[in-house]
Amino acid sequence: MALTLVLAACGASPAPAPTPTPITPTPEVPPANALPVVDSIAIHGSRPNEPANFADANEAVTVSATVHDAETPADQLQYAWTADVGTFSGTGAIATWTAPAGVPSPATVTISLKVTENYGSRLQFAHSVDGSATLSLHDSVYEVGNMARQFLLDFSDSSVPVDVVMRNFDLTCGPAQDERAQVANNRAKFHINRSAIGAATVTVPFGNAFCPVPGRIQRGDACSAIPSHWESTVLADGHSQIADGVDYVSAYYHPEVNAWKLCDSQFPGTCRDTTTGAGCSDLTASAFARGLGGR
Repeated sequence: MALTLVLAACGASPAPAPTPTPITPTPEVPPANALPVVDSIAIHGSRPNEPANFADANEAVTVSATVHDAETPADQLQYAWTADVGTFSGTGAIATWTAPAGVPSPATVTISLKVTENYGSRLQFAHSVDGSATLSLHDSVYEVGNMARQFLLDFSDSSVPVDVVMRNFDLTCGPAQDERAQVANNRAKFHINRSAIGAATVTVPFGNAFCPVPGRIQRGDACSAIPSHWESTVLADGHSQIADGVDYVSAYYHPEVNAWKLCDSQFPGTCRDTTTGAGCSDLTASAFARGLGGR
């Protein structure tokens, strides 16, 4: 009997150890801290007189943020720039955004900025605010050249109404009203039989600059030069005339509508009456050139 009790005691399992109660750390409470404030975002191109919030294809523009914070100096905040298209260089309050080389133009691009502040005794807390600005993205050389050339193609078809010919002009621009009258004069006195309109060469100086028109005064934010040739009939006497030269068409950028508009056409070319072999007579129609920006 005693042996049986000893064996039973030796085979018994030890009592399980008690499970320790987990200690939940008290969460650290973030100290009071005001959010940063994005006061403004400015976008400026590098060309003199270039409008704000404007960029051309493949152009690098400067984006700069004015930010303040009650506790942290602005240069110790973190800045993250993003955009729908294009690329950024720089991560501070001032960065460079480069437009893509090929763009459907015009287009509106949103430039976004996230400002982050790290705070607390070990900078273990963070909060962020967002800001944004928009820019108008263009391919100005293409846009202006295309409108200027389309104007000449429309003009070269005597069946196209004057208002259609002038549809890309800003008629509040002083020379444009005169231009419209000249196109109407051409429609009344000539019929254009043949034409050849070349490719446009465009410069974009901005700032109401002087365009390089030989012997004439023309101003604009953009200047285009287009080789042109017309063969026409004078309606009054049936004479044939040939006009040759370069037509110069200026344009202005209108930031209120984010668009280019044509303003003036100058044609300091030559005109020859092939019926008589002489120069175009001012008495018969004031010369064909006067129907297209002649002065």
